[in-house]
Amino acid sequence: MAKISAKDNFLKLAGGGHPEYVPFFTMMGSEGVREIPIKRAGPAIWGDSRFSGGSKDMWGVTYVATEETANASLPEPGEFLVNDITKWHETVKRPNITENIDWEAMAKADIERINIDRSQTALSCGTVYQPFQQLMAFLGHGEGLIAMSEEPEAVKELQEFMISVTEPYYEKILDYYQPDIWCIGDDTCTEYAPFFSVEMYREFFKPIYTRMAQAAVNRGLPVLFHICGMIEPFVPEMLDFGVKYIEPTQESNDIIGLKEQFKGRVSFIGGFDYGRHVPAGYPNFSEEDLRQDVRDTIDKYSPNGGWGMFAWPISYLGDPVIDEVKKIIWDESDIYGRKVYGYTE
Repeated sequence: MAKISAKDNFLKLAGGGHPEYVPFFTMMGSEGVREIPIKRAGPAIWGDSRFSGGSKDMWGVTYVATEETANASLPEPGEFLVNDITKWHETVKRPNITENIDWEAMAKADIERINIDRSQTALSCGTVYQPFQQLMAFLGHGEGLIAMSEEPEAVKELQEFMISVTEPYYEKILDYYQPDIWCIGDDTCTEYAPFFSVEMYREFFKPIYTRMAQAAVNRGLPVLFHICGMIEPFVPEMLDFGVKYIEPTQESNDIIGLKEQFKGRVSFIGGFDYGRHVPAGYPNFSEEDLRQDVRDTIDKYSPNGGWGMFAWPISYLGDPVIDEVKKIIWDESDIYGRKVYGYTE
């Protein structure tokens, strides 16, 4: 069997396809793995404050990092930009995005920054606008969900304002970055259930996601959607706007059932929620037991394709063995993921 690049192997997975071997999806494009199937770039105009604590996002929400989140950032608690959804326009302002953009230079710099070999790794681009999460960042989850119920028209006005800011840039991104995959993300679910009904999904968010995806779909690009939690009720809706990959499909979902139900239409990436797989005796643990856990996971979900492995262990700051755990999981995923379909190179 001829060697296939990580990029081409990952692209074969799109839409429930059968790759030559089980791809290991890193999400962050980690350099700690043997190969990286996909990396994401820019554009720089969106900023990166969602991943740097102590700064504001493009809409003015302040993000902070904490030890409890292992330095991941989240909206600053108690400091909500919007206190009354009917008055959102008083505090949510149009981001200061210059109109004098040298798109060619920005794309070149953004792509160089991620150190990508495009013959081996697929390039993804997309938008940082997340309709549900941004609404919650403005109001907090309690007030945000109440607003959807009590003031639906104001919520829709705010969503229309935000998509009107980002939508005009999608064609430019596609023109200048020439990505292989288009990425959208929005965490609308808890571990065991969505935050709201399918009917509210259709009313508030599906029309926005459709607009976020349309330019890429028109060009024949597969859409990768990042959504945590128990996503099962929303999967049929996601297929309508071109989603071909869903990540990270967590184990609170019936992954085998989803694969069967949507066979040949979408691929599910996930299946190894680290919180469910912390090795016995941690931080002391058996490396072989951990490797066997990875092999068991791949055996469980890999039959007939349509699935990619994803594992991103997160622990407390200063955990002395978490980096070793990551390396073992990623190494075994790479080694065993090549065996299950009989891939040779």
